[in-house]
Formats: sequence, structure tokens, C-alpha cells
Amino acid sequence: MGATVSGARFEISLGLRGLEQQLLDLGASAPLVMARALNRAGVSGRTAMARAISKDTGIAYTGVVGQIQIGKATKAQPKVVLQISGKRLPLIDFKARGPEPSRGRGRGVSYTLPGGRGRVPNAFIATMPGGHRGVFVRRATPRLPIRELFGPSLPHVFEKFIPDFTAAATESFAKNLLSELSFEQSKQAGAE
Repeated sequence: MGATVSGARFEISLGLRGLEQQLLDLGASAPLVMARALNRAGVSGRTAMARAISKDTGIAYTGVVGQIQIGKATKAQPKVVLQISGKRLPLIDFKARGPEPSRGRGRGVSYTLPGGRGRVPNAFIATMPGGHRGVFVRRATPRLPIRELFGPSLPHVFEKFIPDFTAAATESFAKNLLSELSFEQSKQAGAE
């Protein structure tokens, strides 16, 4: 699942027709200028989207932004593509609270999902020897094996915030395109 925003769509929605001549004057450098502005806009859009998803789900911003990958624009491909991982997130990311480790005493682990709080009665929080911290539950036997519990994935929330991404990316693109044009024009003027 992904959201694609192309440079042409930005140009039309922002009415940047006045910049067409400046882009034409740059000649072969124009696609590079567009790609740099699009890439910076993609990062701004990802930031806005990650903040909105974080606020909606209660997951830390760093956990959300790490799930969103950016496919960068190039001179040949003037578009930025955002994709979000479909993997389910560990339950520990959903403000899980409970005894750590429980040692058989405790009432389980509580967590907060967008729909409200929940509790897993026989679960416990533990840090594995490799450093991974999570919410676990024992299978049928009294000791091992244990399995980690997971919450929902983010793709269904991702679609809800595409307008936030588009608004932030559009604003950033306009500002960055002007900046990149100015930079490239000053570079070309210095080379003459």
C-alpha cells in the first residue's frame, strides 16, 4: 500500500506556472532541481503523516516514522513514493504496562489501542537476552516456550492521513522549489 505524489500534481495544485520559464532557463539542471525539491517535500510529508498517525494511535513518533519508507525522486522519475510496512507492531509499543518480569505474580499486562484500553490476563513484560523488550505469554506449558504478542498494523491508519501528507508536502514543495531554483541560478551565474 502506498501513496504517490508527483511533481506535476504539485505544480498544477499550486499554480506554479510562473516558474515554468525559470525551469526552462535552467536547461538540463531543471529535472535535478525538481527531484531535490520533491525529495525534501517527501520528508516533510512523512513527518506530518507520522505525527498524525502517532497522535491517533498513541504510538511513539519514532515507532511510526520508522515504519514509513520514502522512495526518492530522481531526474528520470520525478515522483516521491511513500510506503508503510504492513507488519504488526509489538504490543509493547501500545503503552503496555504490567509487572516486569511477573514471576507468576501479577494480573497481566494492560495496553492502549485506538479503540480503548485492553488487558491480557496471563501476559508479562520481559527483556530478552538480546535486548528486545516485549509483551509475552506462555503457551500451554508452565515454562517455555513463550510467544510475543502483537497489536494491529499501521496501513489502515495510513490511508486516513494521506490528506495531511499531501498538504504538508505541497507546502514544502513550493518553498523548496523556490529555494532550489534560486540556488541553481546562483550556481549557474557563478560559473559564467
